[in-house]
Amino acid sequence: MAVYNESRLNYVWLAWFALSIPIILFIDALHFYPSSWYSSPSSPLYIFHLARQDYIAQYNDPIVQWSPSTSVPGSHDSWIGLFLYLEFGFTLPVVLYGFIKLAVQNSRTTGRDELLFLVYALETALTTLVCIYDVGYWDPALYSDEVKRTMVLQFFGPWFLIPSIMAVDMARRILGRINVADEAVEERQRRKVQ
Repeated sequence: MAVYNESRLNYVWLAWFALSIPIILFIDALHFYPSSWYSSPSSPLYIFHLARQDYIAQYNDPIVQWSPSTSVPGSHDSWIGLFLYLEFGFTLPVVLYGFIKLAVQNSRTTGRDELLFLVYALETALTTLVCIYDVGYWDPALYSDEVKRTMVLQFFGPWFLIPSIMAVDMARRILGRINVADEAVEERQRRKVQ
């Protein structure tokens, strides 16, 4: 029988998952859809294409502009493809599950949910930390310190900070479950001795 955890932080995680879904589906994955879905003003995803193009024009973010066709063999950007596979193969399913679990089913988590969300949070924080680290190596002739600071603090920072907080929350919950289980085992052993 599952033991549920009802935490007010679940509402924060629900909001985070709700924010993540359209960003993954309509910004990060946009260029994986057929171009007819986003290239013309009458296309259903055109507004997201405009938002993405505006972001690229303003910040020239090489990570967002990366695609398998623009990747240079032997260059340092090969990790971006791996991160996109992780995002679509792991992150998106977890985010969709988390949203459905917390919004539709109930706002409570089981130990299994907490373990899954811990892995998700650690993966998201770590991959974002790699992106933050990469910003330091961007060509200073193309990227001013102000642009780099904006990228780190406004765009990548929240994607590192919020999952890091989630990881601490989920680890705390899991540790609480382990402590309760350990206490139950110790109590059972004490009863056997008596």
